[in-house]
Amino acid sequence: MEAIRSIQIVKNGEVHLQLPTQFWGQEVEIIVLAIQQSATPPVGKKSLRGALKRYANPALMEKEQAAWLDSVGEHDELG
Repeated sequence: MEAIRSIQIVKNGEVHLQLPTQFWGQEVEIIVLAIQQSATPPVGKKSLRGALKRYANPALMEKEQAAWLDSVGEHDELG
């Protein structure tokens, strides 16, 4: 089943919708729903920054700066 979604502004109680030829001569169902307007404008960019802050371990934060070098250094010594 193919569906077409079109968001339009109702002008003088009418909306106009041009359907593709595959719908011509077919029985179709038309559903009209009003879109609720939000009070705040949509956010352009969403970020997850800080989302995992509650899982942070302050005791390990000091080791983060050298963690990569420590890890790579250990592997080089083994090889």
